[in-house]
Amino acid sequence: MNTETVIVLGNGFDLDLEWDTSYESFYNAHNGWKMHYTNEDDLFQFVVQKAPGNWFDFERTLHEYALHRAEKPFLKDAIYKIDRDIQDYNTFKTELANFISEGSKKPVNINSHAYRLLKAFVEAKKNITSNHFFPIKLFSYNYTPLSRVLSDIDSNFKVDYTHVHGKVENNSIIFGFHDDPNISKDYRFLQKSMDVNYKSSDIVSESLQAKTIIFFGLSLGYIDGVYFKNLFEQISNLANPQMINKHIVFITLNTQSENNIKNNLLDAKINLQLLYNSNRVDFIYTDDAEKDRTEEIFEGLLKSISK
Repeated sequence: MNTETVIVLGNGFDLDLEWDTSYESFYNAHNGWKMHYTNEDDLFQFVVQKAPGNWFDFERTLHEYALHRAEKPFLKDAIYKIDRDIQDYNTFKTELANFISEGSKKPVNINSHAYRLLKAFVEAKKNITSNHFFPIKLFSYNYTPLSRVLSDIDSNFKVDYTHVHGKVENNSIIFGFHDDPNISKDYRFLQKSMDVNYKSSDIVSESLQAKTIIFFGLSLGYIDGVYFKNLFEQISNLANPQMINKHIVFITLNTQSENNIKNNLLDAKINLQLLYNSNRVDFIYTDDAEKDRTEEIFEGLLKSISK
C-alpha cells in the first residue's frame, strides 16, 4: 500500500507547541557556549561577528565559516587551530543539545495547531487495526522529544516516526550544513553527511507517493531546502501525471512567513506557477491575529487525517 499523507516538522512546529527552542533564543538566552569566545580568528569569533545579520541561523553561519577557511586557510599552527575549531564546534553542539533538552521540558499548548495535528495523527492510528498498514508517515527535522507529547496524548500510542537529524534523547543530534564540494577536507566535519549518526531517509520517496504533504514550521530555506528541491521539481512537472495532483499544505506563522517560504522556493528555482497549477496548495496560519482566516482549511485537514 502507498503512503497517503506525509507530515514534515520544522522548528516552527516546536515554537507553536510553545517550546522555545529556536537558534535565536539559543543565542540570546544561553551563555554556555559564549564563555569559550576569544578574540582570535576562529569559529567562535566568526559566529559572534556574524550575529547582527545571521545570528538566527547557526548552520548557515557554519557553512559561511567553512567557505571562509577555504579562501583564507590558517597559515601558522594550522593543525592546532583546526583542532580548536573542531573542539569549538563540538561545544556548540553540546550546548545546543542542552538548551533544546531544557526548552522541551516545558508544558505544551494543547490548543495549538501543532498539538491538534499530533492528536489527529494519534486518532488515525487508533482507527487502524494493528495488522494494517499505517498510511501516514511523520518526519521531524527537530531534535526535540516528540514521543513525549505523543505519549501524553495516548500512553498506548506506538508508531514509528523519523527524526531526520537525530534527537536529544539519545545524544544523536546532527548539526551542520549540506554537502558542498567547495569546502576543504579539513572542514568537511561540519557537513551533516559526515556525522556518524547520519542515516538514509526515505522522506522524498515517501512524499512522491503521498497524496497529501504537510510542511509544518519548515521554511525550506538555505539549509533544509536542499532536501526538497528534487521533490518540488517533480511535483511541478505537468509532463509526469503520476507525480502531480497532490495536496501541498504549508502550516506557518502568518502571511509574512508565507512569503518567506515562497521566496525560498523561488531562490531554489522552483516555478511557483507550475507548482500551483499542478497541485492544490494551501497555507494555514498559526498566529492568533491571522489563524481564523485559515481555520476551516485546518479543520478539514485534521478530519482527513484522523478519519
